[in-house]
Amino acid sequence: MKHLLILLSATALLLAATGCGDDENPVAPNPAPTNTATSTWNESGGYWSTTVNASDHDNFMYFSFATRDTVSSGVPKTAAQVWDVAFRREVVKLNGGTSTENAGDVVGFDLGAVAYDGVTIDDTAGVAWTEDFIDYFIDEWYVYNPTTHQLTASQYVYSMLDASGEHYVKFRVDSMVNAAQPPDMGTVWLTYFYQDEADSRSLPGPCAEASVTVGSNFGYFDFSSGSQVSPADPANSLDWDISFYSYELMQNSGPNGVGGCAAFLAWSELTDPTDIDAFTAQPTGAPLFPDIPGSALTEWYDYDGQTHQLTSKSHVYLLKTGGTVYKLRIESYYANIGGVPTSGHYTFIWNEL
Repeated sequence: MKHLLILLSATALLLAATGCGDDENPVAPNPAPTNTATSTWNESGGYWSTTVNASDHDNFMYFSFATRDTVSSGVPKTAAQVWDVAFRREVVKLNGGTSTENAGDVVGFDLGAVAYDGVTIDDTAGVAWTEDFIDYFIDEWYVYNPTTHQLTASQYVYSMLDASGEHYVKFRVDSMVNAAQPPDMGTVWLTYFYQDEADSRSLPGPCAEASVTVGSNFGYFDFSSGSQVSPADPANSLDWDISFYSYELMQNSGPNGVGGCAAFLAWSELTDPTDIDAFTAQPTGAPLFPDIPGSALTEWYDYDGQTHQLTSKSHVYLLKTGGTVYKLRIESYYANIGGVPTSGHYTFIWNEL
């Protein structure tokens, strides 16, 4: 499953030390890019080779095809230095869909492990372009019955840091009462324990119960107060930890808000994945994950359990903005720094079709 792959890859990051193109060759940049990426024209291959340092755990590095360099985010789409694709650790997002800034329109498509130099504009025919979406980490909290077409709570146990980033919580979604067709979720019932001592990993209980009235709207819940809340500006509020809408469970962090929420698959540690009382402490060193931007490039890597490294699947991706299409392939995720392979340093090749 995708989230388990993300879980393994992020664990690896914790364990680690920190042919000819068919297109007309463009003129090499003059002057050369002056920001933080390095883009070099490969004359024989007919492509640009770019390296970007995306090793920061908090901030994306934004890349522009037009400037062949990294740029600041937030600039209008009509400006010259607009970003197209952004990198942060293993996460890659595009300026479109849920990741859009100032009407970004970038969409993508995964062609698979095809020959890079064989990809032409003809390969865009009939493509089902993918807009960016939010990849919700807590996505196994319900099960679908294909016979009755009903969604019911799996009652799996999760743990997480709250919006403050200082307090651990364990919780379980128990049921949805009077739920109907999406987006109507009815009333969601929870069992949870909130650790009010900052940074304490102890989660002994006893647990409390609470309900969140959702219906067809957003329902926000704050574990510290044990109550449903109505933040005036959810995207910029620390007053909520989780939110429900249209059968999605969102954390207050990443693309959803300014909080420090990050979750762990506590159920994976339990003999009975629903036994919330049996999960009494957050394991030391267990990785925690926020929701992240998802794109056509989300699953660009393979994880090696022996070396604890990520390697590119060598898929070729089509990226389209306006009437322009680019092809891109990620070559590597490591740079040799002081004799040590250091993660978060992308090298990718690309060219306009």
